[in-house]
Amino acid sequence: MGKTGKCFLAFVMSVVFTFAAALPARAAVTLEDLAKRVEALEAENASLKAEVGALKGAQAVQAADVAEVKTKTMTVVSSVPVASPAPSGNFLKTGMDISLYGFIKADAVLTSRDAGNTTTGITQYNALRPNSATGGDDPEAHLSAQDTRLGFKIKAPDLDNGAKLTGQIEFDFAGTSSSGTVGTYNPRLRLAFAQIDFDKWAVNAGQNWDIFAPMNDNLLNPGVLYRAGNLGTRHPQVSLINKWGNVLGGKLTTKIGAIDSDDPLIQDSGMPVAAAYAGYEKTVLGVKSTLGLGGMYGKLNLPTNGVSHDPIYAVTTGLTLAFTDWLSLKGEGFAGAGLNKFQGGPAQTTGNATLTSASKPLPVKGGFLELTLNPIKKTEVNFGYGIDDANEDMTAVDRGATTVVWDYNKTYYTNLKYNLSKDLLVGLEYQRFSTRWADGVQSSDNRVESSLILKF
Repeated sequence: MGKTGKCFLAFVMSVVFTFAAALPARAAVTLEDLAKRVEALEAENASLKAEVGALKGAQAVQAADVAEVKTKTMTVVSSVPVASPAPSGNFLKTGMDISLYGFIKADAVLTSRDAGNTTTGITQYNALRPNSATGGDDPEAHLSAQDTRLGFKIKAPDLDNGAKLTGQIEFDFAGTSSSGTVGTYNPRLRLAFAQIDFDKWAVNAGQNWDIFAPMNDNLLNPGVLYRAGNLGTRHPQVSLINKWGNVLGGKLTTKIGAIDSDDPLIQDSGMPVAAAYAGYEKTVLGVKSTLGLGGMYGKLNLPTNGVSHDPIYAVTTGLTLAFTDWLSLKGEGFAGAGLNKFQGGPAQTTGNATLTSASKPLPVKGGFLELTLNPIKKTEVNFGYGIDDANEDMTAVDRGATTVVWDYNKTYYTNLKYNLSKDLLVGLEYQRFSTRWADGVQSSDNRVESSLILKF
């Protein structure tokens, strides 16, 4: 090889070694190297764990401090007396739950003759007037809102022994006008009572429905069936209620108490009217049934008997049968004497000169029966009959002189009620009265009433 070739070969080899030296060397990885790396990672992990533990300890200390601050704050707040908030829905802002209820009732009434007390603008009573100076055959028409109701239901806080305390106050506007002018009617107290309820018994005091005859009919007529078969109204009273629970597969409830009749002739006797009622509820052959039995006893001081005290009394029975959700039947019967102030029979008062010859309280008997159907949703139809029979033990003088006492007063009726909504009801009712008066006069009346009722 010449000198020139040797020089070229030396140049090429120097270039190759130069590039080779510039490339990174790749050392071989051994098991020893891997073990060292694992040890390093474990050491680093242990360090991180120690740091996390320290942070958790600091956080626990902070949580304990916060809890201590909260405890001290709640202790301070709980030691400050605060007034109990009024129950929700209590618009009167008292310490009791008070709910308002009632309805606005607009009535239009057409009658074929003078039929009861029309001085207040609506026929409030069922007894008819005969052909005499006090009545006539002329038809009548009335518009009224007197049967409008306003009431309050009250629930007080429970007593310390767990007894529940409730009450109710209710008014209508069927009071007579103090000025004698139609359209200026006075409010009339219907209900005003308080009740204490324990597990098995209760005490009720105030003005409430008469204990011994609690059933009512479903008439639109504000006079309902008073003096035409429905005995019992509302009076001041006190009663003890016992809930006996399961008796022979049914539920038995009894009431006993005393009633003030608001009659001076009864009050002058020196004793209140004693009353009692027992109601028994049981399902028999799939029919929900309620059977009631009641009674009352008092004394009456008749004008003609001086200071003698004649007994007044009544025995009542009631029955309801709910055959299905759309068909039910109820009725009440009674028999007794001197029941004028309880809406049974004619009056026996000092001012009633036509009965001054009566030597004892006038006997009377009667009752009513009513069938109720709910054939379609929102609709109720009622059919009923009632009678007040007072034709016994009336002297010839009484029969010849009186035009305000009847042998009997009976009625037939039917009505239709339809709920346009849950708050608005419309109704139409037909009622016929047939009355035979003690002086022999026979009279009748056809009465039609339409009602619009806004409930709240």
